[in-house]
Amino acid sequence: MARRSNRRVDSRADRYVRDTYEDGSAVRRLSDLPLEEESVELPKRKVSKRTSRNRKRAMQMSRGYVLFLTAICTVMVALCVNFLQLKAQMTTQNETVMSLESKLSKLKADNDAYYNTVMASVNMDKVKEAALNRLGLQYADESQVRYYNIDQEGYVRQYSDVPDTK
Repeated sequence: MARRSNRRVDSRADRYVRDTYEDGSAVRRLSDLPLEEESVELPKRKVSKRTSRNRKRAMQMSRGYVLFLTAICTVMVALCVNFLQLKAQMTTQNETVMSLESKLSKLKADNDAYYNTVMASVNMDKVKEAALNRLGLQYADESQVRYYNIDQEGYVRQYSDVPDTK
């Protein structure tokens, strides 16, 4: 079932070249090959100067292509450096924010502690006694109290004195 075919190759030299070996659909094992076929090497085809020159030219890169690749690589490196700088800046800012938040929470805790200390040290009975006896303050009479109706819920800002209305 083995078939050896020689076919004519259309070339300038009009040479005959041994092309293929077939033995069914399976590949033969090396041990199944006859000894004479193992050592047979196919002759190398000669390539014309024009073909080799075209192949060399195809393998080379033109100046424009090299410049284009250089520009693209430069842009990519610049983008990567910019990205890394932005990421470092963001990390620094996040660390600064965390530091300031911890400082704020510490200041709030200190402020609450000082407030509690002050409130614990103040005796409201002594303050009332000092206001009434030493400073001469008095409780307000009903005639001194003014009531205002507020249409909306909220607060009132006083920008000027309240007029006397009697």
